[in-house]
Amino acid sequence: MPPEADRRGFALPSAMLTLLLVSLMAAGGFLLTWVDGQSARAFARSTEAFYVAESGLATALATAEAPNPSVPPVSVGGGTATVSFERLMELGPTETVYRVESLGQIVAGGAVFERSVGQLLWVAGPPQLPGALVLVGGTSGTGPQGTISGLDPFGGACPQQPSPVAGVAYWGGPPPTPDSMLTISGLPPDRRMTANVSVAAETGLRWAELLASWGPRPDATVPPDPWPSLGSSSYIRIPGSETLDAGSSGRGALVVEGDLTLDGGFAWSGLILVGGALRLNGNVSIRGTLASGLTGGLGVAADFGGHRIDLRFDACAVAAAAEGLTAPAAEIPGTWYEVW
Repeated sequence: MPPEADRRGFALPSAMLTLLLVSLMAAGGFLLTWVDGQSARAFARSTEAFYVAESGLATALATAEAPNPSVPPVSVGGGTATVSFERLMELGPTETVYRVESLGQIVAGGAVFERSVGQLLWVAGPPQLPGALVLVGGTSGTGPQGTISGLDPFGGACPQQPSPVAGVAYWGGPPPTPDSMLTISGLPPDRRMTANVSVAAETGLRWAELLASWGPRPDATVPPDPWPSLGSSSYIRIPGSETLDAGSSGRGALVVEGDLTLDGGFAWSGLILVGGALRLNGNVSIRGTLASGLTGGLGVAADFGGHRIDLRFDACAVAAAAEGLTAPAAEIPGTWYEVW
């Protein structure tokens, strides 16, 4: 028999091979763990960018205003949302549909993670009244004395409201007639509105939506709220009919759902909207715009009772008051999308 072989030299190569295999497996495990960690971090940063983009879109919904909506860069946590508006469709004199896109960015470790979302928004501007006195219907009784003027020499300072406007703009008729006791001026002095064009289409003022529970919220509803102080500018809504005198003078937007009777000494700066008829029981002074008969129909919109009215259009007063009547921007259902 041959002598027994010396096997002592085989142990070292086997051990080294085993150590190599274990090291490779460990390195592979570390690599997979590292890749998974990088993927998880990238997914987390991408998700953060998505929520930043959503925040920009929400900011656009909350703050967009016509006629030129814009949103400055929105900082959320460690990211920034850049919002852009694209005008798609004009629905009326004050209503526009925009495509709004929001790009969310997160910068981490020298890398930039981006996500973009978008939606269509309906954006409305403040109503624009075509006259110092707007009547949806005619007048009855003795005509007024005094001045009705749609001319505002400083109207250019507030381009949100057109200026000058007609002295009297009316649907139906007849309007007040100028005479030796009444001066009516404007561009034109009186304007008969097209019968088949609604008040909403002409002015952007949607009476039913204005009074709806989801419409613009008034600063005071009288009653039950007390009348605001004389020096404050506010949006006041009166649910029924009311009589107001000098103690109810003020400025801002006054919306009366029913009839409005004004006693002598009443003065207002801004916008007065009356659903029913307007009646004068004394001399009044108004800087801005007065509209009555807005619930519709061609009945009596105003009865001046032969009293004196000093009504002069003021673009800036109307613009300031109309801001409170502007409906908030609204998302159009089913139009949300993500940009890939």
